[in-house]
Amino acid sequence: MKTDNNISDRRGKASISSLNRIKRVARVLILIIASTIGLALWIFIRPIFRGVGWVISIISALLIIFWLLTL
Repeated sequence: MKTDNNISDRRGKASISSLNRIKRVARVLILIIASTIGLALWIFIRPIFRGVGWVISIISALLIIFWLLTL
């Protein structure tokens, strides 16, 4: 019985070790994919936010001028 327990323990440890390796590889792949997607979004969305900021600033300036003229 002792031999059977050792064999089953080794198999269990080997499968756990391989699962840990698979998890580690999956985490690295997810990190690379997420970084790539984040970089792409940052490149495309950043100019849009800058443009929106300019539009908000222009509208605010026009509203302040209109408010001052109507006092």
